[in-house]
Amino acid sequence: MSIRWIKNVIVDGQKSTLEIQIGDKRIGDKCYTRINDEVESWFDNRHDTRNDIIEQGIEILRNRLENRTVTYPDGKKYDWQ
Repeated sequence: MSIRWIKNVIVDGQKSTLEIQIGDKRIGDKCYTRINDEVESWFDNRHDTRNDIIEQGIEILRNRLENRTVTYPDGKKYDWQ
């Protein structure tokens, strides 16, 4: 079982889904990020709390999309919160 953080956004005008997965029983196992239906990009967590692992995953996604335009579906700039 796992916990997923999922956000629907627009990336360069295309509907997209950002996803972070973290473990449920052992919170730091099975950590990955994914954009849309791409292959998961696994990462080793630096922290042991859910919020810190999610923040790490958000930073990974933000870095991957650094030179792209990411907005909410209503067109507002995505704030990465």
